[in-house]
Amino acid sequence: MMGFLDKIFGKKKKEEILDWNIDNQEEDQSVIFVEKFKSAGGMFFYNDDESEALQTLKNILIVEDISEVLCLNPKLISMLNVLDCNNTPICNGKQDIAFINCEYLVTLDGSVMVSSDQISHLKKSDLPNKIIVWASPDQIISSSSEGLEKIRVSKKQKLPSNITTIHGNQVQGFSGLSTTRKLYLLLVEESYIA
Repeated sequence: MMGFLDKIFGKKKKEEILDWNIDNQEEDQSVIFVEKFKSAGGMFFYNDDESEALQTLKNILIVEDISEVLCLNPKLISMLNVLDCNNTPICNGKQDIAFINCEYLVTLDGSVMVSSDQISHLKKSDLPNKIIVWASPDQIISSSSEGLEKIRVSKKQKLPSNITTIHGNQVQGFSGLSTTRKLYLLLVEESYIA
């Protein structure tokens, strides 16, 4: 009798149910991250690939009327050069915006986790008030502690320093502090930039 009902109602194997739950949780985590990121004042742009992200980047630079970009990552610098955008890896306080990648995107509070691998020796307060972040969906994690653990495991040979999170400019209870930024996120589905 149960075999018959299984055929009618499509009983799934435990592995299929587990796969569905994992996929559904990852999807939910992505949606929750985006909602929290945006509610904290971040501006979110989903891009299918790098060429679409390059166009989005160009539009942001035009809208923000950017004259010079702080960028430390050679791959991101090459993208700025394609757009013929004035950029420098030296922070002198004159840059309008920073263009960085990140360690992780934290679902718990909608923040962006960065380290010395992205911002070198700079403190968060040294960065321009506007930041564009390049990331991919596989960088979305549930909490900062998960991010710290992943960094510890994946970079155990050379742990980065200066690990911190960056928030948008409307984090509840923190607006107006030097830790908040006008934050743009380019989430790129097919990205080869780490």
